[in-house]
Amino acid sequence: MPSGGELSNEEKRENAVSEALVTSFWPTYDFTVPTQLKTWIDRIAQKGCTFACTATGPAGLATGKTVVIASARGGAYPTSDAGNAMEHQQSHLRTVVNFLGITDIRIVRAEGLAMGNAAKAAALAAAAPHIAAQTASNATVPAAVAACAPTVQTLAASDRHG
Repeated sequence: MPSGGELSNEEKRENAVSEALVTSFWPTYDFTVPTQLKTWIDRIAQKGCTFACTATGPAGLATGKTVVIASARGGAYPTSDAGNAMEHQQSHLRTVVNFLGITDIRIVRAEGLAMGNAAKAAALAAAAPHIAAQTASNATVPAAVAACAPTVQTLAASDRHG
């Protein structure tokens, strides 16, 4: 550590994205990410640490990483133009991690959790094969992705979903 207790840019980069796998578990609140996640994004998106400004534009420095995003939603966002226009969580997170240089992004999502017990059970059951597929597709991912199931269920039990 440099004198004065400040971390070097290299140390900051290592702390921000030290693992080959970043796993993020978040609900959707009011069409977008919770403020806590926005704060985390602001902390890790640091010029010279996780991205650089170049003559051709920004360049992510967190390359070679995998991000698994597990999200829970009370409502459902169809893949129609109207649904895409309302969905600001997954699209925002994809943009941020791509900006940081991460291109291996995996989504495990349960949505419609506030639309009745049957819809909730169906959503959790529908998420299970996605968890299994992520686990089978990459040897570095299994433990973290396997952890998605109870986390998605915990998010589903939350009293606030967007």
